[in-house]
Amino acid sequence: MIAARKHGWVGFDLGAASVKVAQLVRKDGGYQISSAAIVSRSEPWKASGLSDDRPLSSADELAAAASLCEHLGGASAAALFPAAMCDIVAIDAPAGKRGGPGDLLRAVEAETQRPMRDRLFDTWPTAVQPGKLNVVTSPRVWSDQICNDVSRGRWNCQLIDCLPWALARAAVMAQAGNQDRLLGVLDWGYGKATMCLVNQGAPALVRTLRESPFENALGLTAQTLRLDERDAAVLLRKHGLYDRGPASGRGASVIEEVLREPLGRLVQEVRRTLGYWQGLLRGKTPETIYLFGGGGTVRGVDRYLSEALGLPVENWRLPLAAGVDAETLPPVCLLGAAAGLSSAAWEAA
Repeated sequence: MIAARKHGWVGFDLGAASVKVAQLVRKDGGYQISSAAIVSRSEPWKASGLSDDRPLSSADELAAAASLCEHLGGASAAALFPAAMCDIVAIDAPAGKRGGPGDLLRAVEAETQRPMRDRLFDTWPTAVQPGKLNVVTSPRVWSDQICNDVSRGRWNCQLIDCLPWALARAAVMAQAGNQDRLLGVLDWGYGKATMCLVNQGAPALVRTLRESPFENALGLTAQTLRLDERDAAVLLRKHGLYDRGPASGRGASVIEEVLREPLGRLVQEVRRTLGYWQGLLRGKTPETIYLFGGGGTVRGVDRYLSEALGLPVENWRLPLAAGVDAETLPPVCLLGAAAGLSSAAWEAA
């Protein structure tokens, strides 16, 4: 029974710059974060250094992140496939007598221009485009590596999921009634920016935003202000984008100027995505866009994007369970994918 389970799985988000862990509890029909932590990679994963046939291990980061959590419960875990190693596309669903497994496989290979013999793939309906399927594919050896890394920590790996589904679950949990709302999610991640349309709780449309990873904004800040990336991240989190007015300090103005180009590119890509969605949805737009990832930690970026897009944009958040000290946790918008993985336990119950 779903109601019989109190704790979700331990969710591990294997990001390009860090590994996040989170576990949820259910209380009074809602969800709360009972434990969470983040561990930065000694060297962030760069897309140019990743290979389909040479998976990288996250075992040390998984163990370190889990050791920082005081209240992890159970032995079951779920992990996120690194976004940089996933291809997500939409294809025409094979129809009629041609709709067998072989036809689907050939359609996926044709669209991705990759043979699937060494890759895993899964599909789900777009819902807003009749006859279309979303497809996610990933290298089999990376899946094996992730499973082994989780097992080394003595967890039972119940699920290896993709980013759109983890974020869709997180968005639905953010507010009562979101299951029935049309939502947007924007993951401004270190290595890749991803946007999803969430319809009836599922990721209906998925798009990678071109040339818009948070890495660009962070690196430009570090280079311009002669900082390393970690100090630049702290600066953006602490000062960020202040209101533009008499009370704004000089530091805020410098940061806004530094981020003008990467933010402008991000806004352009988001507008392009929203315009495409409106064409499919007869003018409808998401009621709210939830912001995830490292870019969400930039102070004031939610307000900046909301003003630029003319839509409500909110940093994703969930309440904390009793006894959890907010000062010991990373910014909650970094935990969305890990929380979405944790909540998958109730789907499986």
